Amino acid sequence: MQKNDKGEPLLKFENPELDKRIGGLPLPSLTLVEGPNDSGKSVLVQQITYAALKAGLRVLYITTENTVKGLLSNMESLNWNVMDFFAYGVFKITPLHVSETRWTTEVSKYFLITLLNYVKRRCDLLDLVVVDSLTHLIVHANENDVLDFFSQCRQLVDFNSKTFILVLHPYSLNQELLVRIRAICDGHFNLSIRTFREKNFLTLNVAKLKGASQSSGSFISFEVSPAFGIKVLPFTAAKG
Repeated sequence: MQKNDKGEPLLKFENPELDKRIGGLPLPSLTLVEGPNDSGKSVLVQQITYAALKAGLRVLYITTENTVKGLLSNMESLNWNVMDFFAYGVFKITPLHVSETRWTTEVSKYFLITLLNYVKRRCDLLDLVVVDSLTHLIVHANENDVLDFFSQCRQLVDFNSKTFILVLHPYSLNQELLVRIRAICDGHFNLSIRTFREKNFLTLNVAKLKGASQSSGSFISFEVSPAFGIKVLPFTAAKG
């Protein structure tokens, strides 16, 4: 596994263009992936998941927006061959069925505590945790409960060397709380949708990434291709 200038491990993205533009994801780390609906958040974290599995890491993928079969099918359709990793048990998928939940502050607190305890019980059996997404769990949550969740994830990164990738929609929290959460995280990927000449492009802004081999502030335009997964576009194609 490649290392940064400080000798810390870097997870390559298994995508030459992303690796060139971003440099890799530092390990261990806590990364926030933020963006509106259909902006490519799930595709990005699935790209990272595939890269982690290829690098020999054990991945727990917690999904509130998919099923086990659906997630595996999505990744296979993008040419990320993960079925063997799933069969061997190094790729574990846990769906949380929350769409019909009647959310209250107490219900949100219960889900956040249960999710953390679930991860902690499996801590010795995993290297990377993806939560896609946290939106349903935190949109009705008390601010202190949200901060406590992120702080405990921070502790698992710092003291247990686990890597977390947490996905959320920007509308789920107020701006002041978002700023505080971003400060807790090592990385912040902000995705959006741009339109040029009646065609939509997905964009990725690497707002922060401590320990990366490239400087933060990278602005990447991409589309989702069945042959490549994430296909990075020339800068001029998105900017016109």
